[in-house]
Amino acid sequence: MLSDKYLNQDLEITGDKALSYDEIAVIMSKILKTTITYSKPSLLAFRKTMLARGVKKDYVNVMVMLYLITQLGNTNKTTSTIEKVLGRKATSFEQYVKDYQDVFLKINH
Repeated sequence: MLSDKYLNQDLEITGDKALSYDEIAVIMSKILKTTITYSKPSLLAFRKTMLARGVKKDYVNVMVMLYLITQLGNTNKTTSTIEKVLGRKATSFEQYVKDYQDVFLKINH
């Protein structure tokens, strides 16, 4: 951060584009050169799968709530908070995937 001006404040932080899960899958597929699809699991199936993978229950519960929020359409809003706080534009999702493609590919293989 550029200063302590934002310490102890609730900030709504988003990217500059609101992307659907399907759009994210297309972007990742293109950059990572592998097919990624969004399967749209039920909340219970998602939770059960994450717990079976050994993810901690509290973390899974947060992921389920975030997933629910997106399914209700409450993630279409974008903000300029990143630019105000950091003094630069938000990193695009495309650039983020490019920057971390080695990590994504390592996870999948």
